[in-house]
Amino acid sequence: MNPVASRLKAIAVTAAFFALSGLALLGVIWGLAALPLTVPGGLALTAYRPHDTVSVLSDLRLPVALTAAFLVATAIVLLFSSAYLDKMIAIFADVLLMLMAALAGFVAGYWVLLRLAGYENFMRLDFLQAALVPPVVVFAVSLLSPSRLRSSWAIRIAAILALLIAAPLMLVNLP
Repeated sequence: MNPVASRLKAIAVTAAFFALSGLALLGVIWGLAALPLTVPGGLALTAYRPHDTVSVLSDLRLPVALTAAFLVATAIVLLFSSAYLDKMIAIFADVLLMLMAALAGFVAGYWVLLRLAGYENFMRLDFLQAALVPPVVVFAVSLLSPSRLRSSWAIRIAAILALLIAAPLMLVNLP
């Protein structure tokens, strides 16, 4: 299988599993809260506000900050000719992509169950567009070959400068 297709599949599967997990978790919380029996923590379950969880998980500051850090880390890796560092940055990219997929999936799972339960839609198009930027940036940069970017000093310096300029722009231009 194509490595890009394989990575996209892993991202999709991660998002789907976390969506299913989030949906099931909220269902379990509501189910336990509805039991006529006293369940340990039952009072807290009845007071649970799923929108608070969604709010925390959909805060884009973490993915944006980690994406900016990834861009700087990639620039640093380009300074050195090291297979170890090249592999490290590739793993870092995959970890970030899985984390972002998990966050998106979990929020999507909650969103589905909340919508089915009659709650108002809390996802806006502008948020979804902004939420796509960090994983797209990480994925796109991770497709670049560090050894190819090191092929000449001009390309290496241009890539390093582009990454170093893009990193703070990520922080200031996204919510």
